[in-house]
Amino acid sequence: MKKFIAALFSALFLASLPTALNAADAQTQEKPTLRKMITQMIMVGFNGSDPKTAKEAVSEAKYQRFGGVMLLGKNISDKKNLKALTSAFKEAQKGIFIAIDEEGGQITRFKDKSGFETFISAQKVAKTLDLGAAGELYGKMAQQLKDVGVNVNFAPVADVLNPKSTIIGSRGRAFSTDIDEVSLYASEFMRASQARGVIAAMKHFPGHGNVEADSHTAKVVIENFDYGELKPYFDAVCKNEAKMIMVGHIYLMQRDSELPASLSPAIIDGLLRGELKFDGVVISDDMLMGGLKDFTLQEKVINFINAGGDVMLFSDYKIDGRRTAELVTQLVVDAVGAKQIPKERIEESYERIMKLKNSLQ
Repeated sequence: MKKFIAALFSALFLASLPTALNAADAQTQEKPTLRKMITQMIMVGFNGSDPKTAKEAVSEAKYQRFGGVMLLGKNISDKKNLKALTSAFKEAQKGIFIAIDEEGGQITRFKDKSGFETFISAQKVAKTLDLGAAGELYGKMAQQLKDVGVNVNFAPVADVLNPKSTIIGSRGRAFSTDIDEVSLYASEFMRASQARGVIAAMKHFPGHGNVEADSHTAKVVIENFDYGELKPYFDAVCKNEAKMIMVGHIYLMQRDSELPASLSPAIIDGLLRGELKFDGVVISDDMLMGGLKDFTLQEKVINFINAGGDVMLFSDYKIDGRRTAELVTQLVVDAVGAKQIPKERIEESYERIMKLKNSLQ
């Protein structure tokens, strides 16, 4: 009897061995190349407002030259064309990020566009609506985005409201001067968005609200940062609401006098990931903004990745006549080869990005 049982187990083991080996082979085959992992770290703007006029970008998405696209006003004509456009991207690449800036108020890509509902600013929301009503409003906003194929929204603005800010406060983009209110309304925004399958990217870490200058055009320096401005991020991480955080091009002199937050290991890896315990996707603000004018493209890319960043955002499809994604990918491949970026750093970002993308399926 013992010999029979031993023989039976041996037969079962041998029968399962080819399947196990095949599974191992399949896993090895499915392991992404370095280049494929890098392309998932790139998000680009593009030209065209329907599948025909955007055919170059759609084709590049099919060949996985980048992992995400951002929609600007030039890409939107009406609901029908936008839905066709986003559907084309999704058919070309499963799980592709399709992102937009839809904060409400002045920051919308739908103003004067056919068939779209627009929404009041964050400042007006906090002034006129309680949290429940705010959640309903942001639910409608997210549903509209979901219906036209958008799956990432570069919002909410988690900055403190300061009327002297030329780019945030003066345009009503922040909820309140009270950081506790900012945290509560930002939470409603994220909850409502993500319940409808639209990832909310909090911005602009660590805080742009008390800065009077505009990082779109100039170098922005904060000499004495109030760490209380981190509360919305801390709260969102604690509640597991923060899935993606956008880091601004802001110099936080108390932490790093040489590099802006978006390129700083002390701020991304140290403050955001280390102290706040954020383990989600970190996306840069647009890498082509004036706030990074002191750095070459190579310096920006290498520093961002080494600082712990995951997705590099570029508003232009081409840089100096070359496709942005192709140019950036080669820069990173070369940097890994030259040991300027550890390959493990790329693998970490790829895993975070794919985990978030898989949550959208």
